[in-house]
Amino acid sequence: MSYVNMEAILENARKDHYAVGAFNIVNYLTAKAAVEAAEELNQNIIIQTSVKTVKAFGIQEMMGFLKPIAENARVNVAIHLDHSTDVAFTKACIDGGWSSVMYDGSQLPLTDNIKNTMEIVAYAKPKNVTVEGELGAIVGVEDDIVVKEGDHAHAKPADCRIYLKETGVDAFAPAIGTAHGVYKGEIKIDYDLFEEINEFSLCPLVLHGGTGLSDEMFHRLIGLGASKVNISTAIKIAYCQGMATFSKENPDQNDPLKLDAFTKQAVKKVVTEHIRFFSLMD
Repeated sequence: MSYVNMEAILENARKDHYAVGAFNIVNYLTAKAAVEAAEELNQNIIIQTSVKTVKAFGIQEMMGFLKPIAENARVNVAIHLDHSTDVAFTKACIDGGWSSVMYDGSQLPLTDNIKNTMEIVAYAKPKNVTVEGELGAIVGVEDDIVVKEGDHAHAKPADCRIYLKETGVDAFAPAIGTAHGVYKGEIKIDYDLFEEINEFSLCPLVLHGGTGLSDEMFHRLIGLGASKVNISTAIKIAYCQGMATFSKENPDQNDPLKLDAFTKQAVKKVVTEHIRFFSLMD
């Protein structure tokens, strides 16, 4: 198996009506945990990096430890840049070795979003890098992008048709009522809208804000065409709570390797549960 772009992973997912988990990792430990979980289940995986995380490590430094993990994996692995609102930074990550990127122009006017996304697609395609785009605003906090409850708007089918036709993106994330972060209050998802968009979209659809959705919600959305499901908050919780639990249970233990091993298993458990569910495994 090999280091691939998202097209190589999502094509079969859409055709066979299952979803691939896309997990936002924060360092080597979480990336290794996610890929090991995928290997043990013999399922492909998408490793996602937020802009904030990439900037914290540096483009070359981060790809320096991520790419070997992907290249040595026993399953197909894509490394995806999540929610980049900066055209120049997105291009820099393409040059830096990412196999897939998301340009998020969802907070811009439609014409500007299309223009910038087209620029990214034109830059990425010759390098065999896939591009994900987004329309509508997904409420919550993702990286440094903040969308307040009253500011979000569902994607409009007419706008989606124009956007998809003009940009030629490889994956598309329409806002349908999901949220980034931890959900507060009732979750209201527009399933009919998602189904309508999937019927005319030539590329796989992406579900953002997956952490916190019920099993029934996941099943329904995957059945309606969600081929990629983003999981970020659950990874962060598993990582932070894993460290906290180990420290609480072992107050006199000061071996970083034991702390890392415990935390890695906590992350791995969460990734395993999601992969099994998305892939419709028994």
